Amino acid sequence: MLKFLSAYLSTFSYLIILNTLVSANAMASDDMVKFSGFATLGAIYNDSEELGFHSNYKVAGKTGFSLAPDSLIGTQANIKFNPQWDAVVQAVFRDKLDDKVLNYIDVGFLRYSLAKRWEFRAGRMNTDIYFLSEYRSVGYAYPWARPPSEFYAHVSTVSQFQGADVLYKRSVGEGFLQVKLAFGETEAVIGRPGTKVDVKFDDMLMASISYQQNKWQVRASFLDAKIQEFGDDQDLAVLDQAIEQFPPYIWPGGPVLKERFDYHGKKQQFYGLGYQYDNDPWIVQLEIGASHSLWDIIQDNVSGYVSLGYQAEDITYFSILSAIEPTGGTLSDSIGEISPAAPAEIVAILKSFEPLLREQLNQSRIKQHTFGVGAKWQVSPTMIAKLQVDRSVVADNGFALWQVNTQPDSSQTVNVVSLNVNWIF
Repeated sequence: MLKFLSAYLSTFSYLIILNTLVSANAMASDDMVKFSGFATLGAIYNDSEELGFHSNYKVAGKTGFSLAPDSLIGTQANIKFNPQWDAVVQAVFRDKLDDKVLNYIDVGFLRYSLAKRWEFRAGRMNTDIYFLSEYRSVGYAYPWARPPSEFYAHVSTVSQFQGADVLYKRSVGEGFLQVKLAFGETEAVIGRPGTKVDVKFDDMLMASISYQQNKWQVRASFLDAKIQEFGDDQDLAVLDQAIEQFPPYIWPGGPVLKERFDYHGKKQQFYGLGYQYDNDPWIVQLEIGASHSLWDIIQDNVSGYVSLGYQAEDITYFSILSAIEPTGGTLSDSIGEISPAAPAEIVAILKSFEPLLREQLNQSRIKQHTFGVGAKWQVSPTMIAKLQVDRSVVADNGFALWQVNTQPDSSQTVNVVSLNVNWIF
């Protein structure tokens, strides 16, 4: 049922987007449409030749000097039909692995507001599982050169979804409470070592709750999704063929191994907590998340960051520490039980799959921490400039947040210098 509704709402949202774009100019004279935009011109220098830097899995990794990872331009149309109905369309143009036109539409939804406390949306929306969900692409809205990769890049595959959500909001005590529930599906093209992979999640269920009072805000979020598609991985296909060729009485561990590496319908879950405190001149923000996977290729981990900023007139100085660590220990690369009666030649063939399993597990393993310092300068009311220096320490076989050009022999320390200009219009 959820799959049917998601497909229907997805198709409906695309029709809304097309209708909105066609009719926008006609309605502009009646002040029903408001246009806005944002842009980032960002330059980075990555001192590693082996590990390409990218801000999330959906863009290509770069070494040396590059404008690609952070530069973008976005436009947004807000259409107010009447006090209850409105629509939002946001297009963001940037370097992406998937260059289909529709994938440049980050947001396109229709919204109905009821009694100032309820909002119902259907279409393509941002996944509300972290603080920057609604404005992650708007560099003007946060102090850093980009959201910390250890926390935000890790969940970038599900940063948008097609479906529906409902928001309830009201004043509670001296603060403001918001509760959101959503369901839908999403698909994306992400980078893996030497290739691109089509990924699709369905039966996505999301929930978030936030409370803001004066100078502080807290929030919690939850995401549950099932893997529907994970590209056409030839290495895993070879393993499936081998399991089919050797019956269980020869290779008792084969069916167990197949279940471990079969992605269809495997659940992925994310739990997030966050806290913000803004007491001019000090700003504190932190988030922590835990991911749980029933598919061995995507390993469980815990991630988070803490940021401290100090505002001195037009300049904000900041530091940020972020990290991600796998949980549950290293997953086994054993091929499982082999019958004692199996001929030596067959045993040798089965044992030859262990390096392949090890490679598959290592491709998705993330273990690193990053310390960054920088400054944000308010050039004008609509423009800011940022300088940031990050130093990342990546553990052995923990390189999955990077585009691996050459597999490193050991842990790596990578320095990335970023210079950004962000503006809104």
